[in-house]
Amino acid sequence: MSARHVSPAELERLCAAALDRARAHGAAVADACAESSSAFTVRAHGGSVESLKQSGTCGLGLRAVVGGAVGFASGTDLSPAGLDDLARRAVSLARFATPDEANGAPDTAEAGAPVHPALQLFDPAAIEWAPERKIEMALALERITLAADPRVSRTDGASVSSSAGAFAIANTHGVARSWEGTSVSAWVVALADDRDGRQQTGAEGMSVRHLADLPAAEALARAAAKRAVDRIGARTVPTARVPVVMHPDIAGAWLSEMADAWSGESLIKQSSWLTGKLGEVVASPLVTMVDDGTLVRRLGSSPYDGEGLATRRNVLLDRGRLAMFVYDHYHARRAGQAPTANALRGWSSTPGIGFHNLYVEPGDASPEAILKGVDRGFYYDDQGSFGFNGVTGDYSFQAQGYWIEKGEKAYPVDGVTVAGNSLEMLRAIAAVGNDLEWRSSIACPTLLIAEMTVSGS
Repeated sequence: MSARHVSPAELERLCAAALDRARAHGAAVADACAESSSAFTVRAHGGSVESLKQSGTCGLGLRAVVGGAVGFASGTDLSPAGLDDLARRAVSLARFATPDEANGAPDTAEAGAPVHPALQLFDPAAIEWAPERKIEMALALERITLAADPRVSRTDGASVSSSAGAFAIANTHGVARSWEGTSVSAWVVALADDRDGRQQTGAEGMSVRHLADLPAAEALARAAAKRAVDRIGARTVPTARVPVVMHPDIAGAWLSEMADAWSGESLIKQSSWLTGKLGEVVASPLVTMVDDGTLVRRLGSSPYDGEGLATRRNVLLDRGRLAMFVYDHYHARRAGQAPTANALRGWSSTPGIGFHNLYVEPGDASPEAILKGVDRGFYYDDQGSFGFNGVTGDYSFQAQGYWIEKGEKAYPVDGVTVAGNSLEMLRAIAAVGNDLEWRSSIACPTLLIAEMTVSGS
């Protein structure tokens, strides 16, 4: 095992050894997931290093199917004796579990031939990025943020991190897949002095696969300071039904909240607010929503999902039409559907339905043009307390932003709540911006919702 993380080939070998032991203990079908990772995080606060964290792990999880029932065990002892114990425990647990004919694992026909797409998920520079350089960047983030404007009196900290890892999945049907990747990130939160002892917050940051794609400390720091300073003097507004312009951060957060409605598990349980609407127009024709695990250099990309199926582009909303739901192998069998390569898992958990790179395709309008088209409304760029109902799609969040008058940001606003229903909001999307930018594995351009309730004074 390397000083950084275990190689994909070695993880595949460990999976194969675990499967051999599962068969020996009586499993009819089994799959093994092995994962190795290393990570480093520095947090700066008050002009000095507040914390340093370095971690590494290597573990393996084994699912065993006996008589249609599943048992699962995981551990970090990957010696021959440790793998034998994992297999024995997984098989024993399966013998006490309830049979389900949908239990199993993909065969080679379902998984297809191994693919080797040029996804550029691994960056040697991220591995070689010295801890001293990360510490310097975290300190610089805070220092530049404080120097950007005299009204920024302190920060809520700055952090810089890097991670690298490898992943392997194999099963008794002959599927064996592995890959590796890296990620780096930087974040800073500025605090600007306001009246009556209040402070306004501005956060900025990004997570990417390649070190070269990470913005410079100065760009992140100045953007965070500007967001905080621009909110000075914020006030509430009277309750009204008005157009709402969603900043990409807010639109992306909404996308994250809505995502579970496209899960095949939620559909089977009838806990999705999209149940019964497949093939119907449920959103504005301006909206095409996609989940894609094949995007080059993106944080959510991988050549395979957590069960070894090749990832792909899944169009969830096609110009407003509900085009599909997503499945892992188990829920696809339950629903009588084909799996969509949306199984996500780690070594210590069984597969579940998840998303890779979830986004709304960009439109033609610039954010400036969208703003200028609003005579009176609310520009929504930060949110507070949680308020999303995953069953009904009801949306209600404490909000910050700017009041819009005649296409301009008139003054900063806080102390309001923005509310609506996701299905109604999707149908009311009147403009989609051209400013799609990836800061994580979920991204959305600026959106204009024709009307929402902004509750204030």
